[in-house]
Amino acid sequence: MTHSLHRIGRESELKEDFVILAMVAKGYNDTNPEARKNLIKIGEILEQHNPTNMIIKPAWKVSTVIQGAFENKEDVKDVLKILKTEDLGVSIVVSGLISEITPVLKDIDLKPHTIHLSLGIFGKKEKLPSKEILEVTTMCGHHCISPQSVENYVNLIKKGKISVEKAAEKLAKPCVCGIFNPKRATKILKKLTGK
Repeated sequence: MTHSLHRIGRESELKEDFVILAMVAKGYNDTNPEARKNLIKIGEILEQHNPTNMIIKPAWKVSTVIQGAFENKEDVKDVLKILKTEDLGVSIVVSGLISEITPVLKDIDLKPHTIHLSLGIFGKKEKLPSKEILEVTTMCGHHCISPQSVENYVNLIKKGKISVEKAAEKLAKPCVCGIFNPKRATKILKKLTGK
C-alpha cells in the first residue's frame, strides 16, 4: 500500500504506527456479493481491535477498501491471526516498520507476498515544511492534511485555545482513508508545542 509507505518519523515513534488495509480486487471479486460481505466482516474485526483511526463505518457499504491505523503491534498480530483463520479471500496489506512486522508474521506463520520500501525524498527538499510538520502530514497518504493546518493547530495549542488531543482529532478528520494515527499525532503535537 504505497500511500502509507512514506510516513516520516523516528524509529521509536514508527514502532507504534501500523496500517492494515483490506481490499477486493478490481475485475476479480469486486462485484461479488460474498466478497463485499467478507470485506465488511474484516472491517468489524479491525474495529474490535483498538484502531486509533478507521474509515467511517457507513462507507463500508460502498467501499472496496477497509483500512485503519493502529498503535499496538499486538493488536495488529491479533487481527492478522483472526484473518488468517477466517481466510475470507480478500487481500490484506500491512504497513509499518519491516523490523516490527516481520516477527509478527513469523509468529503466526504468514509469509509476505510483496514488500514495498520507501526510498526517501528526492528533489528540492528545502521547499518542504519542517520534519516535525511532515511527521504529521505524511500520516495521510493522500496528503489531505496540509502543513498550514498543522501549523494552525500548533499555534492554537500554544495559545491555550484547543487541547493537544482535540487538535489531533481535528487533524485526523480530512484523512478520508482512515490511516492517519491521531495517537501518534498527539505525541508529535506535544513535541511541537512543548506541552
